[in-house]
Amino acid sequence: MISLGAIGLTVVHLVEPDMKIDGATLVLAAIAVVPWLGDLFESIELPGGAKFQYRKLEERLEAAEERAEEVRQAVNGASRQARVALVASGTESLRGKSAEEVVRRLQDEFTDLRRRMPSGPERTYRQELILAALVRLTPQLEEFDIAAALVSADGGTRLTAYARLYACPEGEFLPALVEAAAEEVLPFAQFWALHAIAAVIDAVGPDSVQLATVRRLRACLARIPQTAVDRIQSLRAILGRLEDAVGGL
Repeated sequence: MISLGAIGLTVVHLVEPDMKIDGATLVLAAIAVVPWLGDLFESIELPGGAKFQYRKLEERLEAAEERAEEVRQAVNGASRQARVALVASGTESLRGKSAEEVVRRLQDEFTDLRRRMPSGPERTYRQELILAALVRLTPQLEEFDIAAALVSADGGTRLTAYARLYACPEGEFLPALVEAAAEEVLPFAQFWALHAIAAVIDAVGPDSVQLATVRRLRACLARIPQTAVDRIQSLRAILGRLEDAVGGL
């Protein structure tokens, strides 16, 4: 709009019989092309002292937008953890059923939910309710093969393993958990796999984590989409603790 307006004024200025190409015409012509020169110049100064700055302004705007998105994602991630913690602090009514039966129902519900409901806040909220119930129930399971669940093709089963290790961290499963998190294809499940990793590291201590595990987590970070700020921040926090423990290796 700026360019077209300035070009129009330039044309009017030129077609007038008494008009000549003077300083005003040149200024208008310069204004017309100014918006298109940002890729070439950092700033342009016109007669009279008017100065246009591009790159620094664009960089500041982009940085501000990125920071706002990071803050929003961080707040969302913290809110999700808080909601799950609040719900998980209750007690699950089994209503005459065993914990195993309810867990299987929750796994099926998770799979069905992802199949019939599009991605969005409502689906995320319902998934959080399922996860919170799994966090409460999985410690009650008498027989649960965590290693097998971590490599299961079923997303609900993998989520159950993450919930179990989040509720009851066991250091022996850390390498398998890290591998599962790195290969996880469901964003919601990967988010909680990372939090399960953090819980296990809290239990065993950063000094006990092998360097190979740190390297696998670094490779995982490189594969997470840049738009997934919540997962990136969670993994960076984990890596920061581990790298401090192993001397920045």
